[in-house]
Amino acid sequence: MLEHIFNMDNPVMRFLSRACDMLLLNIFFIICSLPIFTIGASLSALHYACLKMKDEDEGYVYRNFFKSFKTNFKQGTGLWLIMLMLGAALLFEYAAVRQIPDGSARPVKIMIFVAAALWYMMVSWIFALQSRFVNTVGNTFKNALLLMIGKAPRSILILLIPVAEFFIVTRSPAVVQSYALLWVIMFGFSVQVLINTQIQYPVIKSLMPEEKEEPVSDSSFTVNEDADVTELGYTPLPKKKEEEEAAEEGKV
Repeated sequence: MLEHIFNMDNPVMRFLSRACDMLLLNIFFIICSLPIFTIGASLSALHYACLKMKDEDEGYVYRNFFKSFKTNFKQGTGLWLIMLMLGAALLFEYAAVRQIPDGSARPVKIMIFVAAALWYMMVSWIFALQSRFVNTVGNTFKNALLLMIGKAPRSILILLIPVAEFFIVTRSPAVVQSYALLWVIMFGFSVQVLINTQIQYPVIKSLMPEEKEEPVSDSSFTVNEDADVTELGYTPLPKKKEEEEAAEEGKV
C-alpha cells in the first residue's frame, strides 16, 4: 500500500513533484530578477527549464535553470535592456496621455494598449528563442517578430491568458486578490511561462535539429538544417564532429 502511494509513477506523486519544480523555478526566477537588468537572463533560463519539461528531459530543474542563466546572461541581458527601454517609453507615454482630461486622448490610449500587447508577445517569443537557439541580437528580434506574426493565433492566445487572469483578479474581492498575490510569489511566473511554452513548443520543436546518434549538447542548440526556416535568418553552429575531423586532417 505504502509502496504504491510513494511510487514516483503515481499520478499524485508526479503532480507533487511537478508542483515542487514550479515552486523552485519561481523562486529562482524572482531572486535572479531582483537586479532588474538580469530579467532577460532569468526569462531565458525559465523558458529553457520549462521547454525541457515538455521534452521530458528535465533532469534537475535547478541545473537547467542556472546553466541556461549563465549561458544566456550576456545576450539575454542585452535583449531585455532593449525591451525594457521600449516598455518604459510606453509607460511614460501612457502617463502623459492620462493627464489629458477630455476624451480626445482615447485613440492614443488604444494605440498604446495595442503596442503594449505587441510588446508582451514579442517578449514571449524573444526569450523562448533565446533559450534554445544561438543567434545574434538582431536576428533574434527579427525571428521573434516573424514568428509573432506568422503564428498569430498562438501569439494571441499567449496574450489573452494573462489578460483574462488580470481582469478576473482585479474584479474579485480583496481576499481573492491577496491569494492571487501569494500565487504570484509561489508559482505565478513559472506557471505562466510553462503555459506559454506549451503553446510555443510545436513551433520551437519544428526548428530544432533532429536527434542524431550523438546528442547535441545543451549549449549548442541550432535550428534543423532541413526545416523551412530560410526566412528566419538563423546561423547554425559548426558541428563538433566536423571540427574534430578538420583538426585531424590539419595535423596530418
